[in-house]
Amino acid sequence: MPVRHPENNQPNTYPKRILLTNGRFPVALDLSRQLKRAGHKVYVLDPMHFHVCKFSRNVRKSVKVPAPREDFEGFLKAVKDAVQNLKIDLVIPLHEEVFYLAQDQDLAKIMFAADYHTLLILHNKWDFSLQMEALGLDVPETHLCSHLRDVRNLDRGVEWALKPVFGRACANMFHLKPGHSLPEELDMSEKYVAQRWIKGKQLCSYAVAVNGVVKGCGVYPVIDTIDGSSCVYFEAVDHPGIRRYIETIVRELHITGQVAFDFIETSDRLVAIECNPRATSGIHLYSNTTWLGELFTNPEAIPRDPLVGTNRQLAPGMLMWEHKSGAKVWFQHMKRLVTSKDVIFSWKDLGPSLMQPFLLTSYYDLCRKKHLHLPELFQWDMIW
Repeated sequence: MPVRHPENNQPNTYPKRILLTNGRFPVALDLSRQLKRAGHKVYVLDPMHFHVCKFSRNVRKSVKVPAPREDFEGFLKAVKDAVQNLKIDLVIPLHEEVFYLAQDQDLAKIMFAADYHTLLILHNKWDFSLQMEALGLDVPETHLCSHLRDVRNLDRGVEWALKPVFGRACANMFHLKPGHSLPEELDMSEKYVAQRWIKGKQLCSYAVAVNGVVKGCGVYPVIDTIDGSSCVYFEAVDHPGIRRYIETIVRELHITGQVAFDFIETSDRLVAIECNPRATSGIHLYSNTTWLGELFTNPEAIPRDPLVGTNRQLAPGMLMWEHKSGAKVWFQHMKRLVTSKDVIFSWKDLGPSLMQPFLLTSYYDLCRKKHLHLPELFQWDMIW
């Protein structure tokens, strides 16, 4: 796993010059702080001129690049130029830009990510299901739906989750219920998978792997969300079963990179419903530590899991939480809101918090120009 610039002959020298290829998400801000805390020099690039990392004192420089979805070749060239000009030792992708970057052999040599083929297996929900079954791991009953007739041929006496083969979160996901007609907005111009709907406890995981070994693994239950799937509160729990599940995948596929899995746990099953082979909000479980800074840069680093009970919140998201349950649930939510630390706010790095009004204005201006809603804006130009 090469993690050094060609001019640097010592693979484990510090500090390293690290390039984060996405600066708009709270995950990028949190990781930049963690890497700086570990002694590294952090640089960021993003198609947005203004983003949360641009105003962080932990980021040495922010570079604006073409959006990969609009200009793939221009994006790759800009990233390569940044690597050379900034003498970057290590590139860490944070979102779906990883699928663009992994196609370039030169960048792949200094990038902390799985190879392109493995990324596709993990991201493709159909291939992922087949791969997990081949490894003897539990997944929901899954069917590939290439045409509308495939959907109509499903057993409509049970519930299904219908998702795009290449999708994220709940985007374009449909919950098919017995006795209900198919949704009119269902667009079969892309392939879908139908997963048997399983009711149980929802858990998310985030892991760092090096040469087929899990070096760090955090697990957190889905508690507070703003859309039923996007977590805004994170609390580390101990779950040996999930760790063993991830260790099997990482070992058998010999993965180096970041991998995140979503699970459903019932009384007798632990089922992985999908994988994100990239950074996720699980990074927040490592806040205020140097551990990820060590795991990313030193193949010999001691394995580090987040401390059980560690918690963080995305305060704006927690404030947007919709109260649909009883008073007890509301009081529990309020307790988490007032007792857990916000991911963005830091007395030692006030810029990102102070600039939130300006950033919001900038984001809405981009929404107007691109005719997108705010949640779409954050992902549109980076998704693969």
